[in-house]
Amino acid sequence: MVITPKQVSLIIPTYNRQSVVLNTIEHLTKQTLSDFEVIIVDQTKIKDSNLENYRGNIFNYKYIKITETGLPNARNVGVENAKGDILIFIDDDSIPAVDLVQSYLNLFNNLGKDVWCIGGRVIEKNTTMFRERDSIVGGWITWYGKTLKNFDTDKSGECEWSAGGNFAVIKKCFMEVGGFDSNFIGTAVMEDGDFGYAIKKNNGRVYYFPEPIIEHLRIPTGGLRKNKPAEKMFYRAHNTVYFFRKYNKRRFLLFVFIYLNGVALKDLVHKKHGLSAFIWTWCGFIKGLFTKQTK
Repeated sequence: MVITPKQVSLIIPTYNRQSVVLNTIEHLTKQTLSDFEVIIVDQTKIKDSNLENYRGNIFNYKYIKITETGLPNARNVGVENAKGDILIFIDDDSIPAVDLVQSYLNLFNNLGKDVWCIGGRVIEKNTTMFRERDSIVGGWITWYGKTLKNFDTDKSGECEWSAGGNFAVIKKCFMEVGGFDSNFIGTAVMEDGDFGYAIKKNNGRVYYFPEPIIEHLRIPTGGLRKNKPAEKMFYRAHNTVYFFRKYNKRRFLLFVFIYLNGVALKDLVHKKHGLSAFIWTWCGFIKGLFTKQTK
């Protein structure tokens, strides 16, 4: 069966970026296809009338306001309200290529049923954050907890996970793995890695393809950032430890601890934060050891 635009739901979680996500929505009006669904899941405390009352000229629009903050939960809420059989997720601060939806449809219509999730290309100017290593494609996780990324390459291939800011998944497969795990707290680092691992655990496959493209703007305000950069290490440590416990990699936790402290030290040397980052790292590590697994 050929998948049509009416079977596509594009989901954008947002938090404290209502004007930014409006700009992203405007870019979606330039898509080469029509009749797909756009869902905004707004976690901001106060509703925005422009977002709430927006009307798309080529897509069906749905605005959902929730009170709980957290990226995994927002993604899950978006899926609960989605009509499509194909779910596309993009960041709220991005510029999607005009053929983004078309590219994902072409890929899913031509790939095997064992391909559950596809990650697309993420272009971010003035940084190599999404192209850390040319020898790989897509996302991978090392045995000591470092995430390796190459989401800005012309190559394609199988990988362990796709970037949360530009990926698509078959809805029935999303439901089979139980959606996103809300135990990935705060900045939700590694929630996309966890989702990829959950797919592979259920005999699905994750691929990276360069055709579906977004430009990530990395807006410096809003989102789930902390005002104090050192506090990010709490979330990073917690989520990494929780991930390793979840996938029975406890024997590597000592190396994870060393690696995380190495990250804190490197950022200290580069004056990104102070000594408090080590305290946040240790607290996050300890909490991650005791967080109850829900999936």
